[in-house]
Amino acid sequence: MEASFPCAVALNAVLVNVRETKEKEVWRVLEEGRTVVSVVGNLHNFSEGKVSVEWFQEMASLLSTVMLKWPQSRYCVWNSPDLMGLLESVSQKPDMGLRFAALKLYSSVALCGHGANELLDNGKPMLDMMISCMDESSPQNARIEGFKLAQRLATGNRECLKMINICSEPLVKATVWTISSGKLENDRMALLVEACKLALITRWEGKHHTYFWKHRISEALLSLVVESFCSESLDCNASLEEEISVAEKVLNANFLPSLRSYVWDIIGFLAAHCEEEFDSTSRGDELGLNFLVTCACLTFARSVQKGYQICQNDIISASQSESASRAVLMMIYSPSKYISSRARVTLSFIIGEDGEQNLYSLVNFLSYIPSSGGYVLPNILQTTVCLVGLACYSSISQYASFTLRNQGLEILLSFCSWYQRNRENIGASSFAPYPQSSAEKRMCCWECTEDWDNKDAILLYALLALAELVNHSFSEQSRTEEFSIKRESVKDRLCTTLEEIRDGSYGSGPRWYAAYILSYLGYYGFQDKLGKRLMRAYEDEECSDMRLLFANGNNASVNKVILAVRCPTLLPPEEGAHRGGSVQEIRMSANVDTLALVKLLEFAYSGYVEVESTTLKKLKTLAKHCKSKVLLQMLCRGRPKWGSSIPRIDLPLALTPKLIHFSDVILVPKETNMASFNCRLCSSTSPHAHCHRVILSSGCEYLRALFRSGMQESNLDRLNVPVSWLGLTKLVNWFYCDELPKPPSGCRWSNMDTDAKLQELQAYVEIYSLTEWWIMEDLQNDCAKVILSCLESARELSIKTIELAASFSMWKLVEAAAEHAAPIYHQLRDSGELDELDDELVNLIRTAAVQFSQQGG
Repeated sequence: MEASFPCAVALNAVLVNVRETKEKEVWRVLEEGRTVVSVVGNLHNFSEGKVSVEWFQEMASLLSTVMLKWPQSRYCVWNSPDLMGLLESVSQKPDMGLRFAALKLYSSVALCGHGANELLDNGKPMLDMMISCMDESSPQNARIEGFKLAQRLATGNRECLKMINICSEPLVKATVWTISSGKLENDRMALLVEACKLALITRWEGKHHTYFWKHRISEALLSLVVESFCSESLDCNASLEEEISVAEKVLNANFLPSLRSYVWDIIGFLAAHCEEEFDSTSRGDELGLNFLVTCACLTFARSVQKGYQICQNDIISASQSESASRAVLMMIYSPSKYISSRARVTLSFIIGEDGEQNLYSLVNFLSYIPSSGGYVLPNILQTTVCLVGLACYSSISQYASFTLRNQGLEILLSFCSWYQRNRENIGASSFAPYPQSSAEKRMCCWECTEDWDNKDAILLYALLALAELVNHSFSEQSRTEEFSIKRESVKDRLCTTLEEIRDGSYGSGPRWYAAYILSYLGYYGFQDKLGKRLMRAYEDEECSDMRLLFANGNNASVNKVILAVRCPTLLPPEEGAHRGGSVQEIRMSANVDTLALVKLLEFAYSGYVEVESTTLKKLKTLAKHCKSKVLLQMLCRGRPKWGSSIPRIDLPLALTPKLIHFSDVILVPKETNMASFNCRLCSSTSPHAHCHRVILSSGCEYLRALFRSGMQESNLDRLNVPVSWLGLTKLVNWFYCDELPKPPSGCRWSNMDTDAKLQELQAYVEIYSLTEWWIMEDLQNDCAKVILSCLESARELSIKTIELAASFSMWKLVEAAAEHAAPIYHQLRDSGELDELDDELVNLIRTAAVQFSQQGG
């Protein structure tokens, strides 16, 4: 105990200064010495009263240093219930030194996505302590650490919402108060930066937006733009021209330039997530918000005017140009009519007579990129500002007309096609004005939902501009013969390009806007594999269990379970139904338009529908009555809300207790002796899964044929599936989501023992084998990818996988596993692990090892 204290002090000093080139070597020493395990064990002594506060603080500091540098050390910290319990106890103590030590440990743990989720699962005590440390009465180092912890917990959308649901208003209040605390001395600038970074949680949708407005975020942000800001200094009677003049002076003063990017991004995200009825006049911060809009529009207009003079090497200036441009874009496209209108009017006034000249320069610059024959952007920042400029200018009617007359639509379409061809060669659109610390660069195990403007941002901005031009060319005021001819000449090309983006692996933002533009051409929704599968079931009358009879004599065959999930209002009460044989028949009212209802059913099954203009109005009425919100939004050409995820067919709802009565088949795994199996849907204690024949047969031709064969098996309500229970759960998930669940990732996978990894891997091998019998090529490919990915990270599983795959006669998989075993062939041979394999399999691995060696491995 006495020796451990100076050892921890010395080791901490050494580790803080370790060069990056030495980190692997140092980690080997720490791992061999079981350093992390020892420190974790030592910290437990504090709960027993054996050590002093100073001793605890030094051990905690050492452990925090290790976790910051070496991600692989974090698992045994957050996975220790005793240590997590101790930290919760310590965080409740009044001693600020102890609380700061606990904060540092929590903050280091939160660099791991799994660790952050563990912290948040029982997070209220920790979050209460974190927020109390943000108070002005706390030391600055504790306040900074509190903000850092909150930032890391908010790395992902799901985790951020967890935190917000526990402590939304106190967190926002502490953040806004810190930002608005007036001019800070240089030694406190670090605190202000961390508060601004935390305020970027506005990029995620949630109730915290309401609290940011409630606590007058506009005035807080203005204190970072205007030196010695006082809300009373804003003149409520000033004209827009006078306000712009004041804003120019403020921007020229260049107060706190390094924080401007935060200001524009924060107010931009707030504008993007506003509700339609938002009005700052009722909140008392109208003047502050208006002045921020004016300042952002001025900064954006200057960026557009600079053109080629935008300097990427001037990080502060470049980041201001990009963030201000993006903020104005979000304001103009804000759901709030108040913010959108104010931004358009202000921007239009600022650009004045120079608007068309600026726009001409933007169009010319953009036209050069596809025509140059190059495959990289000449200037990423300028291209970003150019595309945002086109999107913003085109939102103003007179400039949209000018752009269309100067081939803007065709040029944007050419740029989108060029982007698709050269996507892999294009760098990130963001200049990262907020450089990550060395610790943040070493985050691990985070599976974050993408930001809309993160993946394929440049393409998103191009599509926003394109959407404005398409909207304008289709408007009543612009239906001239010229535009009609132009639409027809580019329609096929437009459709092809947009469909590829909508159905491709692009970010959610570009995919949403591609679908939005296609709605002008009569195409509504998103096409995916699951929807196409269900559409085949809709077109197959033999799969149906209900028939809709129309007044004109036509009918439509449907499936109750699909309607229950996708359009429950079409399901009649049981007592009103007339049964015809085994298929339930429902007579529809003569007031229901047959074609409109058929189109609604197509969308319900596939998530996609093509609609002629003559049917549009009737389908809108029907979609509204049936509460099909996504379809109604698209039919009304409502803009996608910033950050919206791609709508999915939520088939797993069919597996909930509410809809279980539609289940008509039970899948039984080969493993039936599980110790404690509890079904949420029935009283059976044997492992099983309730399913629906129509969904199973839509994804598997073998099952489709089996259910129709007329043989004994086709009438059974239980179907034995030769996979384990773990494999069956993954298989069912694929049928209902078209996604194969992945095995544990990151440090969870790395710290699983070999048997646990093998059990996980075996489930995928079993499914792989089943897919050959059931003829499911897509699922087989998905399984192969998961299996090979597991072997890549755990080559020691190769031999067992080869044995298992060989037992199922899956020789393609055997060969692939042999290639993964090739790099460690000599190790396997010397350890005797190859002795249990057949000679044929050993020769296969040896051959793969020789090829690996010949290729320079």
